[in-house]
Amino acid sequence: MRVSYEALEKLIRVYAKLYKALDGFWYLNVMDKHGNDEALRCDLLVWERLCKYEMDKITQAFNISGKPVVSMMKAFQLSPWSWNLKSDFEMINENHIIWRVLHCPTVAALERENKGREQAQCNYIEVQLNDAYAHYFDPRIKVNCLKTPPRQSKDDYFCRWEFKLQE
Repeated sequence: MRVSYEALEKLIRVYAKLYKALDGFWYLNVMDKHGNDEALRCDLLVWERLCKYEMDKITQAFNISGKPVVSMMKAFQLSPWSWNLKSDFEMINENHIIWRVLHCPTVAALERENKGREQAQCNYIEVQLNDAYAHYFDPRIKVNCLKTPPRQSKDDYFCRWEFKLQE
């Protein structure tokens, strides 16, 4: 079966949404049965394991290697989760980037829920996951959280992260 470029892109976006939905469904089920604290602990364990698996698969499939910060940025953009985000990267140099998330569907949903759960998601889970992704490429990459919710307005970006290789 031949598939057009447009159809493949559409399929990738559908798969990314399914990836996001699976994450949300299992998290909510753990939360309903065992509470939010246990769901957060389980979430972190799953994503830490997935991080290495995902980066192994992406870097091998797309032959990504070289400068660790640049390689991380390339691989991260190919992650199914990233296809759910609107974000941009500012490359300061090959050892230093700033990543800004302009839209995050998870945080947007948590903001609509209005229970304050976005704080734990961003300031607990994402801090550790960004470290795990960075350290996959080089343990010398230091991750700094420059901004997380709450947003100042609905037009504000969601978060901002710095990845810098320490010499």
